[in-house]
Amino acid sequence: MLKILITCLIFILILLLLVQGIRKLSSTGGGAGFRRWGGWLIGLFLVGAVPIGFALYTEIVDERLDANIGLGLAMLFVWAYCAVLLCATLVIWGRYVYKRNMKK
Repeated sequence: MLKILITCLIFILILLLLVQGIRKLSSTGGGAGFRRWGGWLIGLFLVGAVPIGFALYTEIVDERLDANIGLGLAMLFVWAYCAVLLCATLVIWGRYVYKRNMKK
């Protein structure tokens, strides 16, 4: 249960960093407006939130003693998805720092 909650917090933190990076990059003139990205960000959140919700629901409701393959696959997908989002976040923040330093 603790791993699922920590994963959920990490997922939300990465999404918040992604939103802030897109907002800052848009304000420096390095990309399209932030409003354009709103639908995409909601979609990115839903793609990650559904497996986390499934894993949390399965962990709370299902009282088995054997292995739960669905729970493992959901968590594996969320961890891989968090890694991809973290890479995208690092690229966006890297572009923001580069553009900020080029203006000086």
